[in-house]
Amino acid sequence: MTNPSAYAAQMQTWHDGGMFIGMHWLWWLFWILTLVFIAWAVVRLGADRSEGHRDALRQEAAEETLRRRFAAGEIDEDEYARRMKVLRDTTTGR
Repeated sequence: MTNPSAYAAQMQTWHDGGMFIGMHWLWWLFWILTLVFIAWAVVRLGADRSEGHRDALRQEAAEETLRRRFAAGEIDEDEYARRMKVLRDTTTGR
């Protein structure tokens, strides 16, 4: 069993007479903020990629709809070419 006075003396040495009491909370705060920042950065990078992916899927869906309408005879070749050009110009113009 540990002698309580020896334990108290050891605590006194660690905290230099109470001068550093509470300093460990600054380290906890530092690491918590660091982890929050890393998590934010990972989410932010992932969000940027997913937005680009969603834009690509929308572009493909729009082109597929245009192809379907052309194949069904709803639009003629000139209108198909004009609309496809507009679709491709808007995506490359960003």
